[in-house]
Amino acid sequence: MTWGAPIWIYLWLAGMAGGAYFAAFLAERFTGEANGRLLRLATYLGIPLAVIGVLLLVVDLGKPIRFWHLFTQFNVTSPMSMGTWILLVWVAIAVVMVVLWWVGNRRGEAATGGIRGVTGFLGWINLVLAVLLIAYTGVLLAVSNQPLWASTVLLPALFVASAISTGVAIIIITALTARGLAIPGRTVSRLAEADAVIILIELAVLIGYVIWLATSAIVGTGEALRLLTIGTLAAPFWVGVVLLALLIPLGLDVANWRKQIETKTVWRTVLTSSTCVVLGGLILRAVITIGGQM
Repeated sequence: MTWGAPIWIYLWLAGMAGGAYFAAFLAERFTGEANGRLLRLATYLGIPLAVIGVLLLVVDLGKPIRFWHLFTQFNVTSPMSMGTWILLVWVAIAVVMVVLWWVGNRRGEAATGGIRGVTGFLGWINLVLAVLLIAYTGVLLAVSNQPLWASTVLLPALFVASAISTGVAIIIITALTARGLAIPGRTVSRLAEADAVIILIELAVLIGYVIWLATSAIVGTGEALRLLTIGTLAAPFWVGVVLLALLIPLGLDVANWRKQIETKTVWRTVLTSSTCVVLGGLILRAVITIGGQM
């Protein structure tokens, strides 16, 4: 089976949905700003991203009935089966959380205590599922026998770092451009600084992955590395992945470190950085998915 654009877009959207939820959940729990705004935003964003990703997967399969076969069995040894189930359960819980939030808003503060308890419990479940989701998008490729994909944990680690980075970026973009969200500027600034750290980790993993390709004894890894660095995929790899996804946003985020997001110049720079991250994450998955099949 040839994995075309629908597959790598699906991997990008699913990873970004899980990464946004993961980042928002941790930000709310460990920064002292547990007001629910970030988590709600990430959940609202994640549902359509995940649904669109699933629809693309259906399109790529050609026959929708083949897609539904994935739900007729629960195969822990099949990354495609497990990933589909993880995504389905994550979306279902996210929809329930949205409904409960809506009900809580309608009933008022006095009646929301029980609802907060339920959504809090469901939120922890979806955190675990989000971790599995962002890891699955890399594992799906790593379990194959293609030289560019196989036999290294660095590929799943690269996809995890990219998923979290793009997830943070899509939250920042939405917070900066959508009116009425009331996400504090300080929170957005902290997210941009956190994304700079995540990008550094992603860059380190990418360097390790390249070193692994160069030194691995697996037949074909050397050719795969040349394909990325000097071959057909060199331009999208160096420009789209290294520059657009990593170096440019890292430089912009560092330049804006501890600056006020309310400043128009800083606002534009942070928006540009996050846009680069999101587009670069798409190119990363395209390059890895296409390169593994060449």
